[in-house]
Amino acid sequence: MMSRYIAFLRAINAGPGRTVKMDSIRQVFEALRFSEVSTFLATGNVVFETPAKNTKTLESKITRKLGFGA
Repeated sequence: MMSRYIAFLRAINAGPGRTVKMDSIRQVFEALRFSEVSTFLATGNVVFETPAKNTKTLESKITRKLGFGA
């Protein structure tokens, strides 16, 4: 069974010259094999589905894939 999650990517577009396209964010989440991925405007908020249940593991996977370490 798939669970629906929301990722709040705080300050993803903060600061001059720091703009991340939501298409790029969506592609990152799809590359992690999440389904029903959608983003909201340029907020950095992402809704997705996955059968995974461990939120700490999901957080780590997303953070690493986005290139923020963790």
